[in-house]
Amino acid sequence: MTTPYTEDCISLTGVFGEPVGFPIHTNPLDARLRLHELASGMRPGEMIKSLYGPGNYLYLQRDFGTKIFLREYAFVPVDRTLQAMIDIYQNNQQCLYEDRARVKVNSDTVECTFVISSASQPLFLRHPITGIITKHEPPYPAFPIIRLRTADPAMVGAKACSQLISLKRPKLLRELELVQGNFFYDPPMGWFEPPNFPAVPKPTLIAAPSWAKPSIQSSCVVARPVMTASRPVNAPLPRLRKRQSDTEPLEDCPPASRSRRTPCSPIRQNPPRVAKTKGRENRAAPTRRRRIT
Repeated sequence: MTTPYTEDCISLTGVFGEPVGFPIHTNPLDARLRLHELASGMRPGEMIKSLYGPGNYLYLQRDFGTKIFLREYAFVPVDRTLQAMIDIYQNNQQCLYEDRARVKVNSDTVECTFVISSASQPLFLRHPITGIITKHEPPYPAFPIIRLRTADPAMVGAKACSQLISLKRPKLLRELELVQGNFFYDPPMGWFEPPNFPAVPKPTLIAAPSWAKPSIQSSCVVARPVMTASRPVNAPLPRLRKRQSDTEPLEDCPPASRSRRTPCSPIRQNPPRVAKTKGRENRAAPTRRRRIT
């Protein structure tokens, strides 16, 4: 049996550290959350409480978590999970408020597909056992199935509808959104009464628990710093080449490797400006020849 990848095995830089818990939904008064609470058989106020529970968190690498909720990437539940949500939505729409059924999904084996809509930068995928990091560039290949650690697939699916544009959504995800839209156009009687919930703060980032941290060593990193060779303590400093701008006088003789029989020729020096001036004064003025007409 192959070990599944988890959401913290994806990075944008190739540097993997301890994952951080990013909340999927942050607005307690979001219309999609209210709709999901009604359509999935939750009790009044249960969705707001679940925003601070493990079902609303994805444990991601910090560089990837800041962009996962943009219109570029999304985790989409597998088809059997989406179909179960669609069936419950359609069934509850025909029932009274007190007769609603709940979505039955095994949260211990939540599997999702990783969908990319418009990203253009490389992605790095780390193997959960060996720690081998592979780089993927556009056009991206088919990524393996991602198993979410604690996230509720229903909350992930509701978020994916707003992350992906219509053309990039899988078929069942588009169907799920259509079923959700039916509640707005033809809501059951008494379903959308305004709730009198107190104001609550938005969920924030949390540290990953010990069981959510990767089991591989942190040395499996693509971007390793360039290490220079260390110099012994008693080793002499390297000799620097002399530049023309140095003010020290040049050597009178060439290096010792030159043949001894060759005489040492002094370096030519330009005469001072005074000598040049006297030489011009002693020089005879040129006579101009007259033209005979």
